[in-house]
Amino acid sequence: MVEGTKKRNRVFDYFQSEDQFAGGVAWCAGCSMELLARLVPKIMGKDIVIVGCPCCSAPVLFGQNLGAWHKMASLGCVMTGVPSSATGMVRYYRKTGQDVTVVCFTGDGGAADVGFQPLSGAAERNENVIYICYDNEGYMNTGVQRSSATPLGASTTTTPVGKVGRGKPTHSKYMPLVMLMHEPAYVATATLSHLEDLAKKLKKAMEKVKEGFVYIHVFAPCPVGWRIESNRVIEVCRNAVRTNYFPLWESEGNRPKLTVEVASPKPVSEMTKLIRKFSHMKEDELAALQKAVDERYALIKRLSDGNK
Repeated sequence: MVEGTKKRNRVFDYFQSEDQFAGGVAWCAGCSMELLARLVPKIMGKDIVIVGCPCCSAPVLFGQNLGAWHKMASLGCVMTGVPSSATGMVRYYRKTGQDVTVVCFTGDGGAADVGFQPLSGAAERNENVIYICYDNEGYMNTGVQRSSATPLGASTTTTPVGKVGRGKPTHSKYMPLVMLMHEPAYVATATLSHLEDLAKKLKKAMEKVKEGFVYIHVFAPCPVGWRIESNRVIEVCRNAVRTNYFPLWESEGNRPKLTVEVASPKPVSEMTKLIRKFSHMKEDELAALQKAVDERYALIKRLSDGNK
């Protein structure tokens, strides 16, 4: 699909169940991860088992006070135990003849940093597990520290802007391509402004997990940590796609292809101007970020074009 073309949004056609979460929960106002968490069981079905760890989703997924804020089965692990625990669960369900889909749900810290080794191991073994990473580009739950997914120039509490520091001095780790190199059954990127694209990928994940490991990387801005107005988070998601900052693609059989192509990409400043963690960036710093965006997109485009 080409970005900007008119097409009726049919995301409701993908719903399999009602909302599994309470109407009021302990997530922040405007949280894009909350929308993702609510969509996952609606599209994948209420009988999935969620496995997660200490992260932004944990207070709601694993409970506060008297119980959890949802009606699904879930397991809370340490940050280094999510994919390995999911592996054990899948093998148990298989041995006992139960048809159950296990879905890992963590932030970028749990996927790209602390929990990367077991994630890589599960993907290399081609376990029948779905792993969803909601990427808010840092450790938002513990004080907005940088992660390896934090982009060049972003201001965090551990990459501050001051007399010396100018935000994060290095580029982000691009986890979707890292996971592609494991040759899983399915890998995809998605975001909350393109809901039908996300819905299609969640549905496809349920099919492809029968063949092996599935990884979905979701761009999920944090209004608190990124210092975004809570009513503009979806606009940030949309501009991340329109600037090629976050390309939408998928891969089956190790053959990547773009699922949304942008006919006339906007400069990355169209996205960063909405996000105060980038507000300190000068013209040359924005140019460096633009260069990184262009180079990463060019690589994805070459991989996609090579499979046409």
